[in-house]
Amino acid sequence: MIAAFIVPLAACNAPRIESPVESAGPCKTAYTNAVSATSHTTTGNPFIDRYLSAGNAVKSWREAATLCPSQFSVYTMKSAQMQWLQHNLSVLVGATATQPNPALANLDNIFALRVSNDTLASMALAEDRAGFEIQILAAKGAGNATLQLSDDHKAVASRLISLEIKDADVTAAPNDPREKVYDVANLIAHPNTITDPSTGLQASTVAVSEMNCARESLAALSRALPVSKSDDSSVGNDNSSQNQKTESSGKTLAVLADLISSRIYFALSLGYPAFDAALYE
Repeated sequence: MIAAFIVPLAACNAPRIESPVESAGPCKTAYTNAVSATSHTTTGNPFIDRYLSAGNAVKSWREAATLCPSQFSVYTMKSAQMQWLQHNLSVLVGATATQPNPALANLDNIFALRVSNDTLASMALAEDRAGFEIQILAAKGAGNATLQLSDDHKAVASRLISLEIKDADVTAAPNDPREKVYDVANLIAHPNTITDPSTGLQASTVAVSEMNCARESLAALSRALPVSKSDDSSVGNDNSSQNQKTESSGKTLAVLADLISSRIYFALSLGYPAFDAALYE
């Protein structure tokens, strides 16, 4: 039975999405490492090798996401997919499985993020919407929907708004698009299983809410991040202020990759389809 559910995950090949920034530099190195680790997770390799390689792939894709901003969305998704694969392979090798954390990630220890206020606002909207959806689903008694999970999403939304860079006029209102109440008629009609409008696939309603929260945040970042150069494109430049800016940007992307991949991983743990066609456009 275990072998049966692991087969679809074993087909998770590295997405062939090479961008100009992958031709040289740190981005190329990170991408190559990620592809190499992923290639050893497929069927035909010993289970223990697949398990260990999946763990390496999680870290390598996360690093690639921070060094290759133009591919941040794809590589963050890939990192979470590999984390879920490793979780399932742990059963086969007798390792302690990583348990999904219902509390997800948070930004409690983050005091600044190098992204635009509009991007933070869009991400806050995604988190707030997810919080409201989970709140309604919890009231409907949907599986895995809890008020704590709802509160966690809303807390992250508030934190994102608080991290917006303030103008000189400190009295100016923040860019806060949160509506607090959203149209959830479709969720109310399908509290347990729903068709994901993004893919046309059916999955747990809570899982779809979590995945769409992640996708909305990834879309916001994709609009904001560079299209043709990586955060580390300036590495080697003697300008210390530029290098400091690059380091700060890389740390921001690492924080956001952790946050968003936690939503993706949680959705996968609730039964959201983990095969490539369900995750990548």
